[in-house]
Amino acid sequence: MNRFGVQSRKELQGCHRHLQALAPVVLRIKDHSIIKGHRGEQEQNQAFEDGASELQWPDGKHNQIPSLAMDVQTYPRPATEEALREEQLYLLGLYRGVGETMDITIRTGADWDQDGEIEDNGFDDFFHVEVIV
Repeated sequence: MNRFGVQSRKELQGCHRHLQALAPVVLRIKDHSIIKGHRGEQEQNQAFEDGASELQWPDGKHNQIPSLAMDVQTYPRPATEEALREEQLYLLGLYRGVGETMDITIRTGADWDQDGEIEDNGFDDFFHVEVIV
């Protein structure tokens, strides 16, 4: 049985209740970690400077309290970038599908406009899951 580690549980605690409800259900299907929940000002601005986010503080979904977004990563991390991309897309699809069954609307960084197409994404963030409230 898959279990979240201490760090994943800590990150999840700062997330919106819908994300907290959804993550353990997805975990039963696919092992993964919660690598980031809430981001403070310095961390958000650094993510923006590094190109990991298109938004500066306080405009990111990670900046809300509780956080409306979290970053997830398949576990264990695959050895190649191609395998990681495939595993992440599968994981994000699970979040979308399981969210639908739980009446939780999710948007991922693989499909920002939620049209079911990943090729038209202008900014790929294959780790990002956010709840639409």
